[in-house]
Amino acid sequence: MKKAIMGTMAILLGAAAVAGGAGAMQGNAADTIVREAPAPAQDGAAPQDAEGERVYCLASVSKVYATAAVMQLVDRGLVDLDVPVTEYIPDFKMADPRYKDITVRMLMNHTSGILGTTLLNESLYAEHDVDAEGVLLENLSKQRLKADPGEYAAYCNDGFGLLQIIVRNVSGMSFTDYITNELAASIGLSHTGTAENADRLGDLVPIYVGGLPNDYEYCMDFGSGGICATASDTALFGSSFFTGSNSLISSGLSDEMKECWTDSDDAYLDGCGLGWDYVESLKYEREGVQVVGKGGDVGTMHSHLMVAPDEKISVAVLSSGGGSQLCGLMCEALLDAALEEQGKSVRDLEPGEIHITDAMPEEIKQYAGYYSFNDSTAIGLAKLSFPDQGTMLVEVATFDGRISQTCFRYADCGGFVEVSESGVPRKDQRVLYFKEQEDGGVYIASEQYAEKAEMGSYMDKQYIAERVEANPLSEKVQAAWEARCAHPMAVCNNRYSSTVYDAPFVFMKMPEELPGYVLIGTGLGSRLLKIKDEQTAVAFQTLPCTSSRDQIDLHVTKEGTVEATFGNECVSLAAVPEFTSDIKEIPLTSDRASWYRVSEEMAYEVIMADCPDDVVIYAYNKFFEPVYTTHYIDAGEEINLPVGGYIVFLGQSGQSVKIN
Repeated sequence: MKKAIMGTMAILLGAAAVAGGAGAMQGNAADTIVREAPAPAQDGAAPQDAEGERVYCLASVSKVYATAAVMQLVDRGLVDLDVPVTEYIPDFKMADPRYKDITVRMLMNHTSGILGTTLLNESLYAEHDVDAEGVLLENLSKQRLKADPGEYAAYCNDGFGLLQIIVRNVSGMSFTDYITNELAASIGLSHTGTAENADRLGDLVPIYVGGLPNDYEYCMDFGSGGICATASDTALFGSSFFTGSNSLISSGLSDEMKECWTDSDDAYLDGCGLGWDYVESLKYEREGVQVVGKGGDVGTMHSHLMVAPDEKISVAVLSSGGGSQLCGLMCEALLDAALEEQGKSVRDLEPGEIHITDAMPEEIKQYAGYYSFNDSTAIGLAKLSFPDQGTMLVEVATFDGRISQTCFRYADCGGFVEVSESGVPRKDQRVLYFKEQEDGGVYIASEQYAEKAEMGSYMDKQYIAERVEANPLSEKVQAAWEARCAHPMAVCNNRYSSTVYDAPFVFMKMPEELPGYVLIGTGLGSRLLKIKDEQTAVAFQTLPCTSSRDQIDLHVTKEGTVEATFGNECVSLAAVPEFTSDIKEIPLTSDRASWYRVSEEMAYEVIMADCPDDVVIYAYNKFFEPVYTTHYIDAGEEINLPVGGYIVFLGQSGQSVKIN
């Protein structure tokens, strides 16, 4: 079944005029219906509704809202950006004394040094009853920092969760009430709130999981990803950042948000501002146009907001299905059209001209070895070699034992360009450069140009990898981790409604070629960790950019449960009981999953489960893919048990599931 994509878009020109609107996209987004979007409010009046618009989770575009909310408090003299966060959140503590040096500004520009993201109950299906703020503070209290506060910018969701708490503590309101009654009301937004009141903002957009209609997803980390709104409201919010506007915050603070966190000329560092992902865009910068923007993704919904402050253009694209990158390319297309009307023609980016050469300097071969990657070239551990003059091979061992290879050729630019099987540079051009560090380390920097069919092109520059050396272990420690990696694991401590159970499995592997490390595949992607002792493996990456986002440490309890710093706990699937024919009732425990392996006798059998409405059941095949969930709209009562598969039951203490 083809996965449906629903989407809306809105574009605002100037302070009052509107051109463009909301649309809906189905299938391959072939059909677009354009309606007039509402004009900005005048003198505090509420804007006219955009007929037919739906409410989406804005995902990480929410970070601009959280930043703006704090900036309103700065305008009122209630918050100072450059004082420690502890001034406003006395309960904020970490297992690293450096946390006391984290300022409010560092939360906004991703330079806090906090590891990354708290995933425990971050997103829920069909409910929003969870204390996300308490979960965040508790989780951070057990964490260390990955870098000195202020050292470098690396994307960090948890920083914006802390901004949410600052808004609550300083204003005396819940974050939802502040966003609805203060921020949104101040600029006439009537369809903007959080996951907590989303169902009162308008019709919620239908969402799909595995191509099937599914319960609505609520992101509970409001400051980082839980703002909900229509596209017109989102574009109108963006218009409050037009040059000279004081509608939301003072123009001086708005301008401060649009300044890059660093004045370094290192092109591979992040270019974020306060709340904004980027405050410069090469495509528009060369035409003398500043564009600030923010994209965002939760599991089922995606977004992008772009603002050209001087030209007074704000564009928002929201979708159910697709991705923030596609939303961003659509934003660019709409922005280009609006700029064209102002007589400003913007050209698409084009890759630089690359010429392959065999004149590779001999000293480059010293860079052969193993690298920790966080990029589409490779995720986790990769081996770099130079099999012949001018050729670099990147080999990645996957969790199933396969080896993937990517070939690069030396080019006259001094880097290595990715080539096709025929040996010519790929159309989506990627060039890698080695960068030696003062401490003797070696980074790899990437410059990528890529095209999306009928959507546009983009260019990205970033550090993506660093060289790693062997970390010898004792036989005892080696044996402990080998035993642990022998079986897949599954998340066991999330709430029954958590979206983590769409993909709850965790895989670990010890690379034979690089002793002392463990490769782990989680909901945050694959990460290479350095084994510290029998119970602990830690993040070690030092790349000064978003490639170092979402770092994790692991700790194994005496009972064998694996605890990750992002909040999830996992159990080995080898240790869970079999689901057999004599099981007639399953008692449930709050925030604790009841996992079973499908026994041979129950493979291909069909069961019926009699359970309360808020109990959730998932079944997975032997490839760890969900084949049934009660979150599907109109899910059937019959559950087919797959051979070699798994089934999990989720609910609250005192509830039970009866099996027929």
